[in-house]
Amino acid sequence: QIYTDWANHYLEKVKSKRRIQDLPNDVTDGVILADVIEAVANQKLPDVNRKPKNASQMVSGNFSKFI
Repeated sequence: QIYTDWANHYLEKVKSKRRIQDLPNDVTDGVILADVIEAVANQKLPDVNRKPKNASQMVSGNFSKFI
């Protein structure tokens, strides 16, 4: 719950409408994770696929930026 609260704090800080309810499920596509990283770093991540349609796009498009 601490990580969820921490992430939601930063999402609120940048006035994002998205919130994390269930951390493991909500970060599976990488989009909200990218939003949190952008909020914490105060920088935009390049080439984030905001609407991945399948698992391949989720992994190759979003998670590879965090590895």
